[in-house]
Amino acid sequence: MIGKNRILRTSALGILLATFSLTALVYMEMIERWMMQWFMVLKPGAFITDLWQSPSLDITVDLYIFNWTNSESVSDPTVKPRFEELGPYRFTERMQKVNVQWHDHNSTVSYMRRSRFDFDPEHSAGRPSDPIVAPNLLMVGIYQKMLFWSPMVRSLILMALSFYGKEHTMVRRAGDWLFDGFEAPLIMMTKLVPPSLVPEVDFPYEKIGYGYPRNGSMEIYGHHNVYTGQDDFKKLGQIARWRYNNVTEASPRCLLKGSAGEFHPIPLVKGKPISYFLPDLCRELQVDYFGTTIFEGVEAYVYRGSARNFANGTENPENKCYCQENCQEVRSGLMNISSCWYGAPVFASYPHFFKADPYYREQVEGMKPDKDRHEMVVILEPKTGMLLEIKARIMASLLVEPKHISFYRNARKTFFPLIWADYNVHITDGLLGYVKLIPIVEKLGMICCILGTTLGVLMVFWYPYQLFWQKRLMHKIEIHDLETSRISVDPTKTNGVEDSPLLNGLQYVGVKEGEGCAH
Repeated sequence: MIGKNRILRTSALGILLATFSLTALVYMEMIERWMMQWFMVLKPGAFITDLWQSPSLDITVDLYIFNWTNSESVSDPTVKPRFEELGPYRFTERMQKVNVQWHDHNSTVSYMRRSRFDFDPEHSAGRPSDPIVAPNLLMVGIYQKMLFWSPMVRSLILMALSFYGKEHTMVRRAGDWLFDGFEAPLIMMTKLVPPSLVPEVDFPYEKIGYGYPRNGSMEIYGHHNVYTGQDDFKKLGQIARWRYNNVTEASPRCLLKGSAGEFHPIPLVKGKPISYFLPDLCRELQVDYFGTTIFEGVEAYVYRGSARNFANGTENPENKCYCQENCQEVRSGLMNISSCWYGAPVFASYPHFFKADPYYREQVEGMKPDKDRHEMVVILEPKTGMLLEIKARIMASLLVEPKHISFYRNARKTFFPLIWADYNVHITDGLLGYVKLIPIVEKLGMICCILGTTLGVLMVFWYPYQLFWQKRLMHKIEIHDLETSRISVDPTKTNGVEDSPLLNGLQYVGVKEGEGCAH
């Protein structure tokens, strides 16, 4: 006989198992989200924090420089500037976050970013020794800034330019334009003037160059402060402060927004754009949702750069606050980042003015927009927001305008393309392996919940079921025994008397006694 205590214990355990498994199955998505939050929140010593500080990503940067091939015709407004694209000059980037400090009172973490760029000659079409002709970026920038200086400072600078600023072009090696940088006489002269006396001409570096001093320096990217997600998980990895402020000097009316690069609010929502805060642009840049894809066996969301992302404030009101006061609004397709380039009239766009107003391409020769080569593409894993692949492609152009005080007084108003970068980031195989485990773990969890629910129900009804059939079997046995007993004593059965052992015995005894009397 099965003990009652065993039945009670087994049923109680079954109820607990079934309830727990069924609850986990119903709230599976919520449990996954909670576990994801627990795993991804930035905190000292965590596995995700180690990946964040030293990203496990393959990063390559292909740089293309535009060589001005007809610079001798700069004073002829009927001749369009002609450019030849040289490159790629490929570099591998090793990125690291240093001077990490945690701020528990507002759930943020601060750091400085250091990147090291190493030239990869095997995958480069150009060489650092290639001569590059470009417009005199320094002179154009100074003439632009002079418009807002006092007459006295302007006179001093014009006097200096009469000695050091006569050339309308700068011819330097590609390596100098990229990360090495090069000295300029005008910069050396400004270093002789105390910044307190003439703060307008203060320049923070000894050299100039498109990529100088990014290689190995922490200054150019500035101090970052991002949310850890501890207080509000939706803010994980979002920029809180840059260079110790929640706005930039370039756009003091625009609060900082966007991801610092590693994290996005999860789970990602179909149809909603993502955004990045880019120190090179001193502002946020949105990338629009495009659709879904399968990336090396992983379901992923695809985001592509659109014309809206670089539209002016008239066509895209979200960009309106980035161009105010002395900012020069231009046709859609270019973004004014002058204040991020120390006042030089530099504008950002997609390479070769891709998706920009046709006006820009018509100004110059040599532009060949190509969707496959020039479109920005971002691929993310939707549950974690983890970066699987990015192809960030951005070009910098210099606005040259005719001014009566400069050597470009007879030139036509033109946006001169300078350089564009193809920034490629690809998740490593090791980290991709962890991402591929996510759907496997989800399926295993669901299977375990279903099995747990089924096992729990079986445990609840197993012993009652056994008792039920045991009682039914015993009842059948009792009925069979009763019927057998009734048959054995029924006098109406003819063969019952004849076959009775007792009667047979009595008959035998009677026969014997009769035989004795006869003698």
